[in-house]
Formats: sequence, C-alpha cells, structure tokens
Amino acid sequence: MKSKFVFNDQQIFDEFCNSKCKYCGGFYPSEFQLNFNSDKTIEMPACWKNRIQCNRNLSRRIPLKPKISNFFDLGKEVLSKVDKIFDYKILKLSGGEIFLYDDMVNFVKSINKNYTAIQLLTNSFALTTDKINQLAKLGNVYFQISLDGTSGKTNFARTGSDIMVKKILGNIKHILKSGMGLEINCVLTKYNTGLFEQMLKYFKGYKNFVIVPRPVRGEPKNILNFNRRQLQIFKKTVFDKYELYSDILPPKKYIERLIYIMEQGHKNWNCYVPFYVLGVNNYGDINTCTRTGELPMLGNIFDNSTNINKIFRDYKNYAPASKSEPCSYCIIQYEMMNLYTEGLIDKKEMQKIPSFRIPGVMERIDEIKKKLINFGMVK
Repeated sequence: MKSKFVFNDQQIFDEFCNSKCKYCGGFYPSEFQLNFNSDKTIEMPACWKNRIQCNRNLSRRIPLKPKISNFFDLGKEVLSKVDKIFDYKILKLSGGEIFLYDDMVNFVKSINKNYTAIQLLTNSFALTTDKINQLAKLGNVYFQISLDGTSGKTNFARTGSDIMVKKILGNIKHILKSGMGLEINCVLTKYNTGLFEQMLKYFKGYKNFVIVPRPVRGEPKNILNFNRRQLQIFKKTVFDKYELYSDILPPKKYIERLIYIMEQGHKNWNCYVPFYVLGVNNYGDINTCTRTGELPMLGNIFDNSTNINKIFRDYKNYAPASKSEPCSYCIIQYEMMNLYTEGLIDKKEMQKIPSFRIPGVMERIDEIKKKLINFGMVK
C-alpha cells in the first residue's frame, strides 16, 4: 500500500541558481558555479565528485562531468521510484533554479500526465512568454514565484535590479492571464517589511493569486532581519487593513501566527507538515521534512524504499510535538495545513491558496487529518 501525501516537494538541480539572494547564495557562497566546458558539460567541484564516486547507485546514474540534462534524467528516475511507493496530488519542482534547464518545458510535458497538478517554483528570471504559453496549455501546471517586493528597493535581498523586477512582474501578469494559479513566496527582511503595503497595493485585485509572507531565518536573520518599527508598520498593515487586501493574503489565522513568530522569535504550536508533504532531493534522499536538512534523513529511494514506506505508513517519521530547534522559526505556505488540522481555519479559507483549489487536494488533506486524529497525534 502506498503512503499518501498532498505534495511531493521534489528538488532537481538544487546546486545551481541564477540569483544570489542575500539569505541564500549571497550569504552562503557555494563552490557550485555553473561553468561549462566546451562540450557543454559542467565542471563540478571535488566534493560533489567524491559523493558520486562513493555511491554505487549514483555513480552509475550520473557522470562526473554532467550536462544539465543529466540532472533532470536522474530526477525523472527518482520520481519513477518515488511514485511506486508514494501517492500524492501535487508534484512541486524546485531547485536551485529549474529554468536554467533550457528544455524544462519539455521535461514538464514528459511527466505532467502522471500527476493531478505540477507546481513550479522559480525566480522567473529565465521564463519567457512562450514557455508560459506552452505550460498553460498542459492544463495542470501552476507556479510559485519568489519575490519580496515590486521594486529593486523592496526586493533588494533577492535582486536590487528594477529591470529584473519588472521582468518578474511581467511574467506574473502573463501567468495569470494564461489561466494558471500563482503563489508568491515573500521573505520579510529589513528591505521590505515596513513597505509591505506597496506590494499589496500593486497586486490588489489579482485573481487566482496569493502572497504568502514569512520571516527571514537562519544565520542570515542576523544581518537581514526587520527592526521593531518595521514590524509594527507591517503588523498594522496586515491586521488593520486585512479586509482591504484579504483577496490576496492568506487566512487571517496564518497572519496571526506569522506576527507571533516575528514578535516572539519562536512558535508554540505543533507541526504536522511532514505528514502532508514528502521531501525528496535530486539523489533520492527522503528527508523528515522538506523545509530543513537538519532533521534526520529517513533513507534513500534507491536503497531501502520498502523500509521508508513503512516508516511513513506507521506515522513514525516525525513527532509533531517535538518542536525541534530547526523548526522553531519556520512558517511557510504549508502552515495552512497545520491550521486546518487543528480546526482553526475551514475549507473556504484554505482555498484562498491556489494549491488547495486543485481537485482532490482537500479530500486528501481530510483523509490525512482523519488518520492523524485516529493515531492520537493532533492535540
């Protein structure tokens, strides 16, 4: 019997990106540089080569001088293995930056019929209207775009270029015009927290669209975090003017939890996300949670898929009340499933988020929620 989830959050080509966000590539400089040899292979660092050479499963699946296509071939093989033991409604593909692969559209076309829906997480730098049009025709593809503001000033932690921000905004308009849903992943920093209403004013009235703000976390928080005054301005905006912008914001209960964690520096509620979201990387590693690699890895799909499935079936993958340190300051769009599990929001509020309007998704959430209650895991 397959273990059931809502999402498979599948990373592909996660070593490479065409952006140097200050809380990601800019803060943690990487030895992974997208440098091509004359034959279009990528010159990989020694640490990666050693990892591949020392792993029997990987060494016969990807060359030591790979092309971008090799990563996606491996990703497709990982998916085929995952799909044999897991059942999920939404395949979410992320990197790195997945659209660095010139043939990304054809990759999606080759697998889209296998899934109820596919969500693509991108900074949209490499998106074009033609790619958007082709993906829209598939009928079950939608987007999550990383954007912190509508100007170079407020989006500075990602890119301070007004030209690039204008391109992103143009892609957003075209995605929505093409009929695809869109969720904005917005990280709150000292550059945009006090000016968040600018973003709300810009997008007010957009349909099939939501902005999900969350605080910067980890070490980058030390230099990028908002100050108290900026937090108070943000709080006044999202609380006092919630009804004005409610059509593009998550449920108010999410906003309340967001403010709590921003003010207190930690959360005081249980998390059930690992029961709803499967986290898999390009090499077949199954993580306890898709949002952090600091929790135990549960196994590799090429090594022990049967054991992994049993862990999930018996709900032994995670203890919701553990409140692990890597999770203490984590709140993202998946938080909506926590709120729904605890009965704090209803289906109508859930469906403010495009992901939860997809046919069969709320039914799957109800199925998992019922099991969590039966297992005595929901407080």
